[in-house]
Amino acid sequence: MRIQLKGGVWKNSEDEVLKAAVMKYGLNNWSRVSSLLVRKSAKQCKARWYEWLNPFVKKTEWSRDEEEKLLHLAKLFPTQWRTIGPMIGRTAHQCLEHYERLLDQAQGRDMDDELDPRRLMPGEIDPAPETKPSRADAVDMDDDEKEMLAEARARLANTRGKKAKRKAREKQIEQTRRLASLQKRRELKNAGVNVGALRLHRTIMDYVKDVPFETQPPKGFYEPETGHEIDQSLRSIQQLEGKRRDEEQRRMRNDDTRKLKRLQQENVDQALAVFEKYEKTTATRAPLVMPVPTMTDDEIVQIVKMGADVQMFEENVAASTVARTPMTSSIMEEARIAAAASRLQTPLLGETNVAATSDSLSKDEFPVPSTPNPLKRLIAKTPMSIFSGKFGSAANSKYSETPLSVYSGGVDDEDDDPIGARARMDMAKLQVKASISNLPEPESQVEITLTGPSQAYVPQNEEHIPDEGEREVITAKIDDEERERNLSSVIKRAVERPLVYSSIAFVNDMHSRKEDHEYKMTSDMIHNEFVHLVQWDSIQHPQPGGRPCLDPVPELEIIPSKYMEAAEHELSVEAARLRSMLRAPEEPLNPAAERKLIGTFGYSTLQKRYVPEERLQLPQRVKAREQQCTQTERQLDALGKRNKAMENRCAIATGGYVHRQALLLKNIGELARFIFSNLVGELHHHIIELTNDLEAFQAMKSRETAWAEARMAFQLTQLKRERELNARLQRLYGDLAAAAP
Repeated sequence: MRIQLKGGVWKNSEDEVLKAAVMKYGLNNWSRVSSLLVRKSAKQCKARWYEWLNPFVKKTEWSRDEEEKLLHLAKLFPTQWRTIGPMIGRTAHQCLEHYERLLDQAQGRDMDDELDPRRLMPGEIDPAPETKPSRADAVDMDDDEKEMLAEARARLANTRGKKAKRKAREKQIEQTRRLASLQKRRELKNAGVNVGALRLHRTIMDYVKDVPFETQPPKGFYEPETGHEIDQSLRSIQQLEGKRRDEEQRRMRNDDTRKLKRLQQENVDQALAVFEKYEKTTATRAPLVMPVPTMTDDEIVQIVKMGADVQMFEENVAASTVARTPMTSSIMEEARIAAAASRLQTPLLGETNVAATSDSLSKDEFPVPSTPNPLKRLIAKTPMSIFSGKFGSAANSKYSETPLSVYSGGVDDEDDDPIGARARMDMAKLQVKASISNLPEPESQVEITLTGPSQAYVPQNEEHIPDEGEREVITAKIDDEERERNLSSVIKRAVERPLVYSSIAFVNDMHSRKEDHEYKMTSDMIHNEFVHLVQWDSIQHPQPGGRPCLDPVPELEIIPSKYMEAAEHELSVEAARLRSMLRAPEEPLNPAAERKLIGTFGYSTLQKRYVPEERLQLPQRVKAREQQCTQTERQLDALGKRNKAMENRCAIATGGYVHRQALLLKNIGELARFIFSNLVGELHHHIIELTNDLEAFQAMKSRETAWAEARMAFQLTQLKRERELNARLQRLYGDLAAAAP
């Protein structure tokens, strides 16, 4: 019997089957998904989806920001690639693979090294085949693969099985039965026969008709008898513990608030004095205190005797050579540091580890020069070189430096030569003092008397004083916060408001409840303030598509925050008291529950205002709905006309451009046809003629070359024959001349 292990390289057909199975069964039923794949398990299917097939997996090149983030997170979360992957937007295997590649680049390793132990040798099994591209399918598949594809095709095509059809049929039958029962009951009711719903269980309460926990009051004209007296022996935990500290403090704060309100009504001056007492005092600017002069007359005379030049400091600074800092790669630097950190020994061995810095990685390399500091180079010179501008040129200043200062930019460590550095600093100070002493004397004197407290506190370390721009930004931010704080609660909470404001809709109906004169005045004040807030919000914060108030509205009075906080505190205390009396939950209601508790409103055509729908009768509700539909139709007509007008304006504004575009396209087409028919044709004929001439000349060249070689060979033969004849005649002439007497 053959034992088949699940796993191995993924093929293209398996990827397609896995995609189709995920679309059908979702991402939480991997055992059912893996049943369609013979050679893969549920865990391998899940890994293949999240590592390769998921559309959210990024397979593009790594950017510089992603590499920097990868190196930084690798320090914070070492070997936690499952945590690092979602932060970068890559998979854990991609992060690990790219991190190792960066380390190899930092160490200068060859990426295609055949001796790399991480490369797969022939015969080895890939430990992570889910992260590799799929292999192409073979032309002649195995029988098990063909059977797998056939089964997957059959299972995925059956989207509506027997169970689903039965459930749908039962649901449809139940819906039909319910509709038939409603139709029958409606017909019986119209015929005058009231048939209620059958109550199968008489013991179960019907919450639609019955009132739960209902207590019928006794009939008669007299008050019912009083119930049982409350047992005073049953005391609560609060009574046993006594008064709490926070409740006592709350009671005292309420007493202070009540006394302060009464003081405002009776004695305003005393109330203002109390307010000023507890307000924060404004900080006053301290007077300007000049420091004591550090130079005495003897020092000035000594500087003049030295004969220091004023321009020597500027010449020395200008004579310094400016260098540039070479650009380095921060990503390679971090990768080199990470590679060095991975090679550190364990502290248990007792050896010392060198810090993983760029200096310890490459000790044989040439040191990278940094940007020199002119002032530091000036301090690093010899004391006499400060006055080099007087005795020599600027180029001679380099000879006074040490060889190391060329690369280090001067003396980097102050402890190497503390006495010389201090002496050079003293000479620089004398230089500055000499420059100050050469300033012209003042022509006039001005005295300024600063007004303010005589015994003002002068801080030793004054804080940063903001400039005008910063003060404007801070002031604008404070004004915005104050403006947002003064908004009404309706605007802050974004509660729905009526689109059209009408004073008829806001009628005070609280007078009918009580006839008390004080209660009537209070209700009028609350109603007037409420109407004023609604008018102000409709003007300052109009709704899109709404119509604000057209009546003149006085400006809303801004109430100080302390009074608003005190009012909110009183409201919260009263609400807590009522909540405790009614035993209501302390958490706030959600919008749906609040809307259900308050109820919906409808427009009453008789009263000309919005009233709760439960007060409206059925004909009035129908009229309210008809009016709402009519208003919606009017708004739709207005929007249609507005869109039509905008389309006409757009057509008028862009009609010329469209016509111009059509003309340009037509001219471009004609020009293209002209170029193709005339210029391109002529060019083609010219190219053909030149090609024929070139072929003719090449043929002539080949023939002329062959004939030239034959003629040259004939001429060379004739030349050789003439030379031999000439030599023979010369020898004959020599013989005759020698034979003559």
